[in-house]
Amino acid sequence: MKNIAIITAGGSGKRIKSKIKKQFIEIMGRPLLFWTIDKFADHPDINQIIITLPQDELKIYKTLIEKEYRDFAISIIAGGKQRQDSVYNALALCSENTNLVLIHDGVRPFISQDEISKLIKKAQHKEAVIPVSKVKNTIKKIKQDKVIKTIQREDLVNVFTPQIFQYKLIKQCHDKAKKIGIYCTDDAALLEHFGYIVSTLECSSHNFKITDQFDLEIAKFILKNSLLKESKIRHDKQD
Repeated sequence: MKNIAIITAGGSGKRIKSKIKKQFIEIMGRPLLFWTIDKFADHPDINQIIITLPQDELKIYKTLIEKEYRDFAISIIAGGKQRQDSVYNALALCSENTNLVLIHDGVRPFISQDEISKLIKKAQHKEAVIPVSKVKNTIKKIKQDKVIKTIQREDLVNVFTPQIFQYKLIKQCHDKAKKIGIYCTDDAALLEHFGYIVSTLECSSHNFKITDQFDLEIAKFILKNSLLKESKIRHDKQD
């Protein structure tokens, strides 16, 4: 049995005003997507990675990814019209001996390997596990610029990826959704729709999704400082 990470990178990233799709914007000389792939390619419990890319970028980035990760089992396919279609296409590539599927956003490079390990460990005994963090700000429902009500935040969480599922179950739910034309905001919502239990694991809020220019600048700052720290550690060890 093996664990497969599906990394979705087929989006257009319209909220970042750039001619280059955000997953391919270079940070420290590498496409943003590569920083995300690293976390799974370097993890001992991940046996294969399937990456979905935009059709018009498939050829060039397939070549670059295969060169960068030539020692790891990576499959690259075109994404679908929507994210759910992309995941459906990727699930179709998974072999029958797949145990767990980890579905992750290509523009979330800050998931830690420790959290991946904890999610996998919990998912081995659950139908599905998703990473969450507690909501810190007060949440209000509004309509036409007026507050309708204040929502109690104690039971609210922010949801991240990778979301982890038993392969046969998530494949079954995607097949059903495809057949009847249901689209959900994330893969966990598909299981919820069909009545399955989705468990949670509290994780760091640092695992944010790079959505706009501000997020991108934060990501650049974090990665640059991380590399500087690693370089200093290596230098100190050599001395």
